[in-house]
Amino acid sequence: MELRLLSRSDSKPLLLFETENQAWFESHINPREVGFYTDEGIKKHIEEFLSQHQRKAMLPMLIIDDNGEIIGRINLTDINLVLSEAYLGYRLGEKFTGRGIAKRAVEQIIQLAIEHKLHKLIAFASVDNFASQKVLTYNGFVEMKTHENFAEVQGKNINCIEYQKIVKEKYDSLG
Repeated sequence: MELRLLSRSDSKPLLLFETENQAWFESHINPREVGFYTDEGIKKHIEEFLSQHQRKAMLPMLIIDDNGEIIGRINLTDINLVLSEAYLGYRLGEKFTGRGIAKRAVEQIIQLAIEHKLHKLIAFASVDNFASQKVLTYNGFVEMKTHENFAEVQGKNINCIEYQKIVKEKYDSLG
């Protein structure tokens, strides 16, 4: 398993990954906008993410298995270089859950965050998403607070837990 930066050449395999997992994802998060699940929709999505990456506002990564196939996505979004912080989000395809892949992907994105001189990562997990809560705490994220009615999924309001992790550079000048 490895993380790889999203690229324009990923449009067809990414569309396949997103389409195969649409129902799974939409059982946990809001559905994608109308038109996303088309060749043009996915190309537009990739261009938006790459534009944000070019502006240093996002790090859009794919989780790739040993066969070179997309098995998930992991992103740092809303990167704020002044505050040295970003938001972490990730998703795995349904058939790839429960194998420790998310734990390893989060470990790797933390290292990329350090390389990008970020010091704080913020993530949210539904109060009912015990798997994501476990992944975050395993990787040193600390529960900060619960946000009531944080999102709406399948017509129901859900509460989410905010997690934060302070990451330090390997060679911190303060020792």
